[in-house]
Amino acid sequence: MCHGVLQDPAFFHFLTRIDEEFAAATRLGRCPGCAGPLHVADFPRKPRGCPAAVREAYSWRLSFTCGRCDGRATSPSVRFAGRRVYLAVVLMLASPPGSSSGQALCDLLSIPGRTLKRWRTWWRKDFPLTPFWQSMRERFMPPVVTEQLPHSLLERFDANEMADRVAQLLRFIAPLSTRATTT
Repeated sequence: MCHGVLQDPAFFHFLTRIDEEFAAATRLGRCPGCAGPLHVADFPRKPRGCPAAVREAYSWRLSFTCGRCDGRATSPSVRFAGRRVYLAVVLMLASPPGSSSGQALCDLLSIPGRTLKRWRTWWRKDFPLTPFWQSMRERFMPPVVTEQLPHSLLERFDANEMADRVAQLLRFIAPLSTRATTT
């Protein structure tokens, strides 16, 4: 897989704009717990795998709290993979099994071997069992090869540029970046 996207600040700014769109849609809604009004309550992150040029923008996760019950409503994200410290794009590009470019990325970012193993397990065993994937997998033909995730899923997105494919896949799995995942 191409790691050129990881060196392109414009790609990271593009992902930030997508997250801002998700946040705006969340903000238009109400608190999922009590239907109260939502207020900005972004929280700090210390993401790994982030280029220095965008580190400040990536040091905050866009989120909201309810003005009534103080419940949190966090929008989906293409930048962050839930509570993982590495960026979602790093999780995706470093995880393909047997990938020498993935190993080079791990070496470059000092990703521990056990972390990489955990990511690969998530893609091969946990991701296919999520209600999200169970409801979405039939949309892909030919079927996605579980043993080759996330690469086999990335191949299903149609775009000329690798950065566009990566962004499409990140947008696709963004619902998994929040605790309450709906399909």
